[in-house]
Amino acid sequence: MALPLLLNLPLFGAQARPLTILSPEQLAQQGANLSQAAAQELEAQLEKNPEDLTARAKLLGYYWYQWMRPGEAAAKAARRRHILWLIEHHPDSPVVGIEEAVLSDAGNSLVDPEGYQQARQLWLSHMQSKKGNAAVLGNVAKFFQLSDKDLAESALLQARAVQPENGEWDWRLGYLYAMGILGVDALGVNGQPTSVDPFAASGPVATKSRKALAQSSSGTMLAVAASILWRYGTMLAPSEKGKLDYIDDAIKLIQQAKTAEPANPSWPQFLAQLQAFRIQVMSPAPKPAK
Repeated sequence: MALPLLLNLPLFGAQARPLTILSPEQLAQQGANLSQAAAQELEAQLEKNPEDLTARAKLLGYYWYQWMRPGEAAAKAARRRHILWLIEHHPDSPVVGIEEAVLSDAGNSLVDPEGYQQARQLWLSHMQSKKGNAAVLGNVAKFFQLSDKDLAESALLQARAVQPENGEWDWRLGYLYAMGILGVDALGVNGQPTSVDPFAASGPVATKSRKALAQSSSGTMLAVAASILWRYGTMLAPSEKGKLDYIDDAIKLIQQAKTAEPANPSWPQFLAQLQAFRIQVMSPAPKPAK
C-alpha cells in the first residue's frame, strides 16, 4: 500500500543550495564507485584547493562505502578528517547535512567515538555562535538525530523560531519524534532503521516525543510522525499487537491533524489507508489448501 506523498519529501536538507547540478547526496553516491586511484586524485585536488566541496562530497561517499573493506582504519581516519573540516569551515553547507557526514559513537558499523566527540564540540560551539543560522541548526539536528535526540530537537526548535514559515522544520520534528517513540538508534544505507533500543522506546525521549506530538497543531508534523509510525513501526514491531498499537497511534495523530486543519482534503484518504491497513493486520493469513 502506498504511503502518503509526504514521506517522499526530502528528510533533511537544511536550506538547500546546490553546489553543482548534482545534489550532495548524488555526489556521495558517485564517490561510492570511485577507484582508489581516483580517490587519491581527489585528495590531491583538495590539497591544492581545500574549498572544493564537490570533491569532499565524493570522498565522503567513497570512505563511507570503503569502511568495511581492507584499509578500514585509513578510511575511518580520512572520513573523520573530512567531516571535521566541513563542520569547522562550512557548518551551513548541504554537504555536511548528508548521511555520509555523520559520525557515530555507537549503534552501527561506522562507530567512531573519538571523532564523534570532536564533532560534538564543534557543533555545540556553532549552536552558540550561529543561533540565527537555520542551515547550521538543521545540520546540527541531522548529525544528532540518532545519537542525541534532545539536542536534535533543540536545534530544530531554534531553526523553526528563526524561520517560522519554513515547513521543513515541522516536517523534521515529526520525523524526529516518531523515531524517538520507536527507539530507533541506527539507520542503514537505505535510510531505514537497522537497530531499535527497546528501553529507549519506553524511556524519557519517547515520553517527551509523545507529549510534543499530543500538543502539536501542525498538520505537517503530525502527518509525518503518523507516516513514520505506520511505515517503520509496523515493520519493527515484534508482534501483531505491537503493529496494531503503532497503527492506532498513527490514526490518532491524523485525527488530531484533521481537527487542527479541517480544510485539508488529505486527511480522509490518509485515515482510510490506515484503517484498511489495520484490518489487513487483524485478518488472519489464509490457510494453505490441503
